[in-house]
Amino acid sequence: MSELRVVFCAVLLSGAVAAAVAAATVRIAAPEAPGIASVRLGEMTAAYTTRAASEGRTAEDVRAWGEALEAALNHVAERRGVVLLPARAVAAGTPDATRHVEAVLAELLAHGRPGERVAPASGEGR
Repeated sequence: MSELRVVFCAVLLSGAVAAAVAAATVRIAAPEAPGIASVRLGEMTAAYTTRAASEGRTAEDVRAWGEALEAALNHVAERRGVVLLPARAVAAGTPDATRHVEAVLAELLAHGRPGERVAPASGEGR
């Protein structure tokens, strides 16, 4: 009977150790979750649409701007390690990445690729 208790305790102890090792591995190996930042997409889009209409821009110009905006959003989100959401969709106090998106967008439209000078300052926006 005592041998059965020893075996049972050994199995129980092995399971506890395995669970502790698995939990530690997940904690150490799991990547940090991205933060959240907002972008004033409504304002950006309204300003561009108004300007495009007054300047007589073509549908191709508007499409190119939309594609550049999407690329700028992806670039800023990746560089800053955040998920970008429209400003109206997030609570107050969320970092605003609008000026970074606008800067990257301007670079994309002017040069076809974002410049390195657009990178955020350390710790900014997180």
